[in-house]
Amino acid sequence: MKEIDKRIIEYLSAAKVPSRVEDIGVGCGVDNWNTALKHCLELLSSKQIEGQRSSSGWTFWIAKHSPQTERSA
Repeated sequence: MKEIDKRIIEYLSAAKVPSRVEDIGVGCGVDNWNTALKHCLELLSSKQIEGQRSSSGWTFWIAKHSPQTERSA
């Protein structure tokens, strides 16, 4: 797993509410919004996080039954 993916998962694990791409990027030290979105969408497609697109953009959160949450349980 890439370092940025680990930082995104850690960020979302600590978040109390679903997070916007902009917040994830800032919280993980990713300079480019498109880079943050790309990694979030890759994690979404591999079912490591969950996400939803709305008219205001993407929102992501940790899946309840992701491998990361099962390991820590």
